[in-house]
Amino acid sequence: MNAPFQTPIPSPEDPNEPIKACIVEDHIDFRTILCDAMKSTDRLHCQAAFSNVEDLFDHLKEAEHPDLIILDLGLPGMDGIDAISHLRRLAPETQILVLTVFDNKTRVFQALGAGASGYLIKSDDLHVTVQGIEDAYNGICPLSKEIAQMVFATFSKFKPVSPEAELSAREIDVLEQLSKGKSRQEAADSLFISKHTINTHIRTIYRKLQVHNVSGAVSRAAEIGIL
Repeated sequence: MNAPFQTPIPSPEDPNEPIKACIVEDHIDFRTILCDAMKSTDRLHCQAAFSNVEDLFDHLKEAEHPDLIILDLGLPGMDGIDAISHLRRLAPETQILVLTVFDNKTRVFQALGAGASGYLIKSDDLHVTVQGIEDAYNGICPLSKEIAQMVFATFSKFKPVSPEAELSAREIDVLEQLSKGKSRQEAADSLFISKHTINTHIRTIYRKLQVHNVSGAVSRAAEIGIL
């Protein structure tokens, strides 16, 4: 599987120059805390801070583009998710790091799919956030621990089918019958075979799909495209 969250590594003219970042965050207290955290290291420079993306758009039209934008999602005016695709067109060389309170799967995949370079949660320690800013700039997709677990758990469902998981035509027939809610005897009657033969097929299906019940077999078969 191709790595979906890698971003191009920028080539700064002077590698000793600090990473220039703009912050888009509507809560002034958190915005101030984040700016102060960036000032505490000589590796980062807060170029500008805004409470909404509309003001950022105006800034980008007039000023030098930053290396990175730190973007909240729940903003007044344009939502952060919608802003990501606009920013990708307006400043294609600029990395976009989401820093938000939202940790639900829909928002995470919307942001990453729109082109975010990483996804961090505001509850992370500040040193994690600061390191995440540097990672995003250097082409390493920073993800909060909970977000990383969610992402990789989702993609693990799409692992390739092993040869052992390939069901025979008759086994697929049996599974299709069971997926319709039929009992083992009803499935046997529909396929004109004995219940003993149905049981044998089911044991083989369980072994191949590495499951322990009918619902698990149906679910796994759907995941890998058998049903």
